[in-house]
Amino acid sequence: MPSMTYTPKTYNDPSALSPGWHPAFLLEIADEPTPEGWKMYEKSPRLWRWRFACWEIPTLIDRQAPERQSAVSSQAFTPKGRQPASKAYLWTSALLGRQIPPGETVNLDPLMPIPCRVKVERATDPQYANILDVEASPDLAQYLTDGLRQQLAAFLATFGQAPDPALAPARPVPQPGLQPWGSVAPAPPPATPPASGTAPRW
Repeated sequence: MPSMTYTPKTYNDPSALSPGWHPAFLLEIADEPTPEGWKMYEKSPRLWRWRFACWEIPTLIDRQAPERQSAVSSQAFTPKGRQPASKAYLWTSALLGRQIPPGETVNLDPLMPIPCRVKVERATDPQYANILDVEASPDLAQYLTDGLRQQLAAFLATFGQAPDPALAPARPVPQPGLQPWGSVAPAPPPATPPASGTAPRW
């Protein structure tokens, strides 16, 4: 019989990130349908998927390819009141570094890729990680060269692809001078549109 393989749908890379806070860039907040079986479907039939490029430590940003990691939130955008503040409101406030007053319209797209830090816990499946929280990290902007912007734009386009099954969860740190991102690289090929159907404007 022909060879057959079941590849489960996944959004994130197998992760080598340790639990705790890690440098990242927010690349996109994608609009997706909420699966009908999810608890939040009734109140939020559509969700936001927050897509990040993540590293273990800042000094690897220009030396090592990042991990594709993402987290979801409902599309509710409400501050704390009788109910806890929504995740989308909390994360947007954290990235802006301020509270968002009632009636203000916020659009993070012009700011992307946004330098930030993500708080990670290891998932039930030991190969993967969960993003629990996000905070602004403006000091990481020093790494955001034109070359890195181009690489992140191309990297974002890969989020619709399944992770490489051969990718080992533990990634060795490349030696200085041998990093694929640490030397001047040829211009990347034109990026295909990301899974959400929109190309980054940055």
